[in-house]
Amino acid sequence: MNNLNNFLRRYNFEACIAPRKIWSLMESADYFATHLGRKESCPDRETALNKLLSVRNNLLTEMRISVEEGELVVNEVYLESDDPADEGNSVLDVEKSTVNPFIMINWALSKKIDVPTVFITYVDRKKLSKTAAYEYLGVKISTIHHERCRAIAELLWEIEPDMPIAQMACRREIIEIGCQGNIYDMRTISRWLATLKTDRRPGRISQNKLPTENMESDDGKRKKLVNRKK
Repeated sequence: MNNLNNFLRRYNFEACIAPRKIWSLMESADYFATHLGRKESCPDRETALNKLLSVRNNLLTEMRISVEEGELVVNEVYLESDDPADEGNSVLDVEKSTVNPFIMINWALSKKIDVPTVFITYVDRKKLSKTAAYEYLGVKISTIHHERCRAIAELLWEIEPDMPIAQMACRREIIEIGCQGNIYDMRTISRWLATLKTDRRPGRISQNKLPTENMESDDGKRKKLVNRKK
């Protein structure tokens, strides 16, 4: 039991949430069970190990149920069977089915499962970020803004077909709704919208319509827009 306790105390939960880390369902259950096992007191090592495995299996069962009921979104992989009788009764492969740590920890917290403090801090930090919802989906926020701006511009051009591309790129609807308040270089937004306009003429932007805030270029760096004299 001392050996098992020492192992549990040395377990590095920080490494479990390294950048781009993806968990399998089995790994997730191992992490949670290990944390819960630290709080248990058993007379010997074998009893402690059996209890740890029991907790892990219970967690896996709860995860499977949540996946089936749509409460937990994972990249599902099912065990293959050569028996025709098993058709329609596929079993979730907990070693190959994967999930983003952000999603799994949120699920555990919703189920009142005690998790390591470092996991809670990780989730809180992610929630503070505007891009958290897109990160765990594997989608860049600029890609989302690109699609939103094009959809809004397409609708506005149906109402005002003669509006130049450059003027459309400065519209309040594009900046506040399409870009969700993030300010991009107007040339970037104009390129996003150009293929929607039949004549492709960029037009000119009135100087008093140019944003003066710090702007984000394609490579993600912040730079100051400089108004040039005509």
